[in-house]
Amino acid sequence: MKVVSFDSLVESGEYSKTSTVFSIGVFDGVHLGHKAILERLIEVKKEMSASLSAVITFSSNPKGRAGALDTLRLRAEYIQSFGVDILAVIDFSPVFSKITACGFTELLLRAFQPIAAVVGEDFRFGNPESDGDGRTLERILGSMGVVFRSYTVDSVRDERGDKISSTHLRQMIEKGDLRCFLSLSGQFYRVDLVPLPYRSGSGELIFSRASIHQLLPPPGVYDAVLLLRNGKSAGCTAEIDCGNLRVSGLCGKDELLLDSLYLEKRR
Repeated sequence: MKVVSFDSLVESGEYSKTSTVFSIGVFDGVHLGHKAILERLIEVKKEMSASLSAVITFSSNPKGRAGALDTLRLRAEYIQSFGVDILAVIDFSPVFSKITACGFTELLLRAFQPIAAVVGEDFRFGNPESDGDGRTLERILGSMGVVFRSYTVDSVRDERGDKISSTHLRQMIEKGDLRCFLSLSGQFYRVDLVPLPYRSGSGELIFSRASIHQLLPPPGVYDAVLLLRNGKSAGCTAEIDCGNLRVSGLCGKDELLLDSLYLEKRR
């Protein structure tokens, strides 16, 4: 999968004549609802014999929520696992936030030859004063002479009938309910360690919470699994306090191969 800025695609026009099926969204903490969209995206690409499948996401959450559920690196890794061809990243800025639905559609046409979109039922695009949904996108493109179809994927719900969303996942992390997070997302909560500075000593690694931009569960001791860049993993203990994340139970040589940390359950 190619990861590229949306701006560069618009400027180059490299894929402006390439039939593309796409989805757009934050995909923060990819969960079962996102999984349904991504699976449908790949199905529609095959059904319509499109040349490309693309996911358009954002460098930061447009809603400005503190504490991300993932990093762009982890998000890209998971999205790639579905067979998506391109991940186009929008640098969300004050300027971009003012773009209308029509304005974004014009940018989209410069980046791709869109033939279909697969979106969630709560999908909106464009600034709040002139936004639209999947049908709006279909109408705008139709008025430009583009044959295009929008597919809406119903929300996935939990056993109580509540919609699974990133907000729901965030609430589970804040409560330390990691088992519930697993049931809603299909994966353990994963903290990206690659970009983080740390200090080591006495068989543990210490990461300052100030350097971690992902949301962490409440202070406590958690069973965890450390993932290494060579594909190996090791069980460990993660202790979270007000100032630090401490990871213990690994060999010194593994420090050079840190990838990420799965938080499995609270002790």
